[in-house]
Amino acid sequence: MRVRTLRHHSRLLQGNHFGDPADREVVVVEPTGWDGQPIPALLGIAGFTGNHYGFLNRKWREESLVQRFDRLMAEGSPQALLVLPDTMTKYGGSQFLDTPSFGPYASWLTKELMPWIGGQYPVRGWGVFGKSSGGYGALSLAMDHPGVFGAIAAHAPDAGFEYGYAPDFPKAVEALRASGGLEAWLADFDSRRGLRGPDHGILNLLAMSLCYSPDMSASPLPCRLPVDLETGELNHEVFSSWLPRDPARRVASHHPNLADTAIWLDVGTLDEFRLQVGARMVHRAMNEHGVAHHYEEHGGGHFRLNERLDFSLPFLASALS
Repeated sequence: MRVRTLRHHSRLLQGNHFGDPADREVVVVEPTGWDGQPIPALLGIAGFTGNHYGFLNRKWREESLVQRFDRLMAEGSPQALLVLPDTMTKYGGSQFLDTPSFGPYASWLTKELMPWIGGQYPVRGWGVFGKSSGGYGALSLAMDHPGVFGAIAAHAPDAGFEYGYAPDFPKAVEALRASGGLEAWLADFDSRRGLRGPDHGILNLLAMSLCYSPDMSASPLPCRLPVDLETGELNHEVFSSWLPRDPARRVASHHPNLADTAIWLDVGTLDEFRLQVGARMVHRAMNEHGVAHHYEEHGGGHFRLNERLDFSLPFLASALS
């Protein structure tokens, strides 16, 4: 396989609130033996705090995504391009939404990046896949942009917000209190590299607030938090404003947009973030509204999900071929 690293300049991401780069790397993986004929493209979007290079990593006794898909095509999967963009933001992700806080990431992907790739490759249909926040992005992008993606795969997507997010709020609040409060934590975070023990939970609270309840008049971050940082109690008004972005609830209003999309949805029964509850809610809602999809539960947790790509990538490539 040929792996190319391209650089795309986004007009839409330029001047975003946090100063995240408008110039983004995009890794494109061309399949072995491809003859240049029209070919499906699979957009891979990373989970929260992940980036495009994570797809290329090879751990001990594991394949990289490139090696995995090369093997799958040798075993009979239809050929496809893999398109892996850098979607990182200052606080770990954007949920692949258009927001005033992070910027128009959904529009960047669908209106700038994908057409740009289409100008360089003979793309015949697009699919999108991801795990966790990337799985959320796959569902959200398909719901919000009907007709753009012919197939999607969502592994353990963020869904069922009251089960996936809210139970972890108190731990984030205690970590913020121990660090001296939100402003002190932000100053410390900005002064160093890398993550410390409680950082991921704090980042998850803050980044999701920036995605689901942005408020550009708020300080020190342009968002409203769904939890009281003094007591740890839930702010029901703010948290309720998150729920319209929950895929488990959005199926009811957006199911017509999924009618022509091949959908793969799976989750582990031991998911550490309780996302099996949300996936079941999405599955039930799709059944209730007649959305055809493939649903599986496996015996794993939220991590080490790469082996699930053995099933979803051929599914996507076949649906688009």
